[in-house]
Amino acid sequence: MAWARDSLPPAIYTFLALNAVAVGLRVFVRTCISKSFGYDDYAMVVAFGGFVTLCALTLVSLSNGYGDSVAKPEYNVSEAVRFFVASTITYVIVLYVAKLSVALVLLRIAVTSKPVRIVLITSIVILTIWTTVTTFIVAFQCVPLSVAWGEGTGTCLPAAVLGNTGYAISAMDIASSFLYAGLPAYLLKGVQLSTRVKASIIVLLGLGVASSVVTIIRLKYLVDVSNLRSPTGVEAANAYLTTFVYSITEVGLTLFTGSLAALRPLLKFVPFGQTTGKGYGTYGASTTKQSRVREEMGNNMKLQDFNDTESQDFIVPKGRVHKTVQYEVKYSDV
Repeated sequence: MAWARDSLPPAIYTFLALNAVAVGLRVFVRTCISKSFGYDDYAMVVAFGGFVTLCALTLVSLSNGYGDSVAKPEYNVSEAVRFFVASTITYVIVLYVAKLSVALVLLRIAVTSKPVRIVLITSIVILTIWTTVTTFIVAFQCVPLSVAWGEGTGTCLPAAVLGNTGYAISAMDIASSFLYAGLPAYLLKGVQLSTRVKASIIVLLGLGVASSVVTIIRLKYLVDVSNLRSPTGVEAANAYLTTFVYSITEVGLTLFTGSLAALRPLLKFVPFGQTTGKGYGTYGASTTKQSRVREEMGNNMKLQDFNDTESQDFIVPKGRVHKTVQYEVKYSDV
C-alpha cells in the first residue's frame, strides 16, 4: 500500500500547521486575554510538543526508506525501523496526553457538577493505566528492542499481539472520544447561548465525533496487522504505515479540537451571531432591547446636578417612581 507512505507527509504537514496556529492562539488567549493558564493548557502544550516529535520521527523514518519496496542507496533500513518504533511509542504517549488535556478542560467547566467530575476523574485513571500497559507492550515488542530493526538476536511478540494492542488502544480512544464529545452537550443542557457560541459548540462536537470516526476506520487496517505472518519486513511496514496515516489524523484532530475549545473569548471579535434576543450577559442581550430599556429609564442624570438635601428625591425622574420618607417621633418620660 504505497499510498500510505505517500499520504503521510501531507497529513503531517497539514496538522502541524493547523495545530501550531490553534495551540498558539490557545496560549495567547489563556495568558493575555482570560489570564487563566491552567493544568489543561500545560498538558496541551506538552501534547503539541510530543506531536511535533512524533511527526519528526515519522518523517526521518520515511526518509530512510521505511515501507518503500524499492531499495535505494541513500536508504538505511535499520535506522528507518528504529525511528518508526520510536514514533509508535511516542504516538501512544502523545495520544494519552492529548486526551488528558481535553479531560482537564472539561473538569474546569464541570466545577459544580460532582457526578460529571467523578466520571472524568475515573476516565483519567483508566486512561493512565491503559496507556502505561500498552506503552510497555510496544516498547518491549522485541527483547532486546534492537531486534525490531534487525540488530542482534532475540525474540519478538507475534504480530497478533501487536494487532490486539492496537485494538485495545483504539477501543479506549473511541470510548473516551465519544465521552468527551458528549459531556459538553450534557453540561450545557438548558443554558441559553448566543448563536455564535452555539455554532462553535456544534463545530467542536463535530470534530470530536470525526476523531472517533477516524479511529473506527483505523480498526479495519489493524485487522491486516493482526494477520501478518511476520511483524517485520516490507509487508509489515506497509501495514503499519497504513494505520499510522489514521493515527496522525486522529492525534491531529484531538489536539485541534482541544485547542479550539479554549478560544471562546475570541468570539467577541466575530461580527455575526452576537444576539439571540434572549440570554445572559453580552452574549444574549439585544442592542435594540438595551436602547429601549434605556429610553424608559429617562434622561441621563448625575447626582451632582442636585443638592444633597434633595438628592434622593430626584434619583428617578419626576412622573416615574418617587421615594418618600416619613418620620414619626415619640416622647416618653424617662
